[in-house]
Amino acid sequence: MSKKHVSRKLKSAWRKHIDISDVDQFLEEQRQDERIGGRIADKPDQELFSEEKRPAKAKSTQRELRRNKFGELPRSLLPLVNTSNVSDPVVKRNVKKSRVTLAPVAPVASVRFRKRGRPSGIAKPTQEDLWAKETPVPGELQNEWIAKELVHHTLAHTGKPLVTNLPARMDPEQRRVPLRKRLPAEGLSYNPAIDDYLELKDKLVKEEKKIIRHEEHLDRVLTSKLGKMTPEERYRTAISEMSEGLLKPDKNNQSEEEEDEKKKDEEEEEKPVVVAKAKKRISKAKKRARMLQHKEEKLLEQELHKLVEIDRVEEIAAEVEQEVQQTQRKAEYRVRKRKAMRAKLDLPIDFVEPEKLSGSLRTIEPLNNLLATGLPKVRKVSILKRTRAEVERKMRRIPTKRYTRSSHKEPMLPPTKPAKRAK
Repeated sequence: MSKKHVSRKLKSAWRKHIDISDVDQFLEEQRQDERIGGRIADKPDQELFSEEKRPAKAKSTQRELRRNKFGELPRSLLPLVNTSNVSDPVVKRNVKKSRVTLAPVAPVASVRFRKRGRPSGIAKPTQEDLWAKETPVPGELQNEWIAKELVHHTLAHTGKPLVTNLPARMDPEQRRVPLRKRLPAEGLSYNPAIDDYLELKDKLVKEEKKIIRHEEHLDRVLTSKLGKMTPEERYRTAISEMSEGLLKPDKNNQSEEEEDEKKKDEEEEEKPVVVAKAKKRISKAKKRARMLQHKEEKLLEQELHKLVEIDRVEEIAAEVEQEVQQTQRKAEYRVRKRKAMRAKLDLPIDFVEPEKLSGSLRTIEPLNNLLATGLPKVRKVSILKRTRAEVERKMRRIPTKRYTRSSHKEPMLPPTKPAKRAK
């Protein structure tokens, strides 16, 4: 590349078009070295390194530190200490002394009496270590190289904490609640124990296996037993059914049909002919008399039945009352059964796979079938009521026509003959 010609007539042009970055870099490095006290490579080892000498006075133990605290001023009296830099204006302050002189009294040796407590009835602890037999700490964590804090941390985050909540530190409402019914407060993160998660997983696996076995049973009993047709056979049968009566029948088929008809005719001819006996003719007057007699017998039977029913009025009332009570019991039983069935909703188990457990809870995908999971739960807690159309559909009944039995009909009396007029 050809260099661009620049005029260097003035001093400002020389400053502008001359590269002095290397000089600036050198000066910057020199300034940085001066800030840290010179170059490290030029310093001797005595300045860079120091030997750690053993202290002349031994470090005080924890017991000595606690003992020294008793000589110090208590924290409660620190606000009373005068920390002001202003001196007392009264240089010579008179201190009042009591003029009453008391005779010196020899100190009396103090006698200590130990108070005996009431017998508590609690047996003294034995020398045997009760906690050495069974410990909730698993074998992997029972190691001298694992600290106690690490064991507590690990067990607390796996759902099996060593230190449970003491009643004194709980809320007053939670103190009397049993441990199995105690739930975490709303809005808190709840990490269940790994055993509960595995139990839920086993339950889900059992249900899936049961569904698979049922499907295999249906395939074995139904699908494999039914005959299967190939597409060619299905097409052939469809053609033969649709062309029934259009094609001309074969001569062989026609001859076979004629032979079958002849055989049927011969069998009908061979059957013996039964001649019915001629009925004896009855006159109209006899017919009328028989009908009147039959009606009278029927009326007499109905009257006798009424008399019997009148005698059984108390028994019939008891039977009616018993039937009414039975219908009421059945209606109550149906209501209870409907409520129980509504409470027993077979909902799918909300199970999250272990691969999806890591990360934020917002990334966990819910179950796809919302109608199978969400709507039954909402109806179960009576948030979503039934619509008016569903209620009316339940109340609507198919119109039926009522018929009375012949035994309960009122008998039709014969028409009365008009009385003859007096001449």
